[in-house]
Amino acid sequence: MANMGKTVEDYYRENTGDSYGDMLCKYHPQVLSDFEEEMEKWWGRRWKANNPTGNLRMVLLHRPGREFLSVGKPTPWPPHASHLGAWRQAEMPNLDEMIRDHENLVKAFQNEGVEVVVRDPDPNDPPYQVKSIYCDDVCHPAVYGQVIFRMYDHLRRGEEVPTSTTLARIGCPVVGMVMGKGMIEGGSVGWLDEKHLVIGVHYARGNTREPDVTRANEFGHQQFAQIVRWQDPDVDIRFCPGYGGYLGLTHYMMIDKHTSVQNPKWLDHYLVDWMKAEMSWQFIPPPPELCYTDDGGLTWGPEVGVLLEPMKVLVPAGRDAARRWLESIGVTVVEVECSSLVMPRGTGTIHCCTGALIRDPGNQRLAGSRTHER
Repeated sequence: MANMGKTVEDYYRENTGDSYGDMLCKYHPQVLSDFEEEMEKWWGRRWKANNPTGNLRMVLLHRPGREFLSVGKPTPWPPHASHLGAWRQAEMPNLDEMIRDHENLVKAFQNEGVEVVVRDPDPNDPPYQVKSIYCDDVCHPAVYGQVIFRMYDHLRRGEEVPTSTTLARIGCPVVGMVMGKGMIEGGSVGWLDEKHLVIGVHYARGNTREPDVTRANEFGHQQFAQIVRWQDPDVDIRFCPGYGGYLGLTHYMMIDKHTSVQNPKWLDHYLVDWMKAEMSWQFIPPPPELCYTDDGGLTWGPEVGVLLEPMKVLVPAGRDAARRWLESIGVTVVEVECSSLVMPRGTGTIHCCTGALIRDPGNQRLAGSRTHER
């Protein structure tokens, strides 16, 4: 009872000779520091992956699981259809084969010295997130750390949760999350180097005529851009059209610094002008017989998969003509059998399957690389 009425200041004065406020001023001043500079000290790793051609060090993958056993049953979202189209599947999935292909992919990365993190499983009962294998869509590197995106449809909405828990488990800082009515998916977001970022407004599926949907997509992209600007105001961020295929997914086609396997005619000419003026971009047009144009009007060349390091790529096995051509322009090609996870049997690529968590910082274009526009 004798202590009643004493304040914190009283105790500090009696025991230290200073009031609590004076003690704070003398011995505990505010420390001005930079989050990025302290990342390794407090977060254990250099959590940066915004250099698309730096040597790949850590990736996020998802192991196919019981969610694929839900295919063929009524979807848990309206209109509760059970056909393959409702599940966005081209065939009935063979879970055993998909797991084998996933394990092939894990081993291929590990053989190249890349650390693999497997995302937490679908937490729903019963699980249904059959597009969880495409980890590149759900989170994306800002200048440092990862931003949790917000998926656009019933099938993929909710993948944000196991992605967040996985990043927390491995100690990767989540530096932002798309909120409100915002929508954004990683396929249309691409770092071209550490100072240049392109964001397509909801391509590749395109926008609708509904203004609220369009604004939600724009709001999602604006949120990601703002997080990047907070971290580095010098990043040049370009928004690409919400309709049509003019983004061209250059970040999926890079083989070296500022170099992509693309015909510049596939892109909006103003986008090409910017890439050449700002980054001296070099395009290597592939042979027409190795290209195809999808339903959205986007033309693709031979898949370059995941860039492991400059002029070295990981691609699906069995595409011999594409492999030979890539090797002819100086690219080292590593093949992996994963056909059940990628196009045409799936709806994504190895790049879609792979969330880049750590890459090395900026690199120079390899000397002697055959990187020229033809």
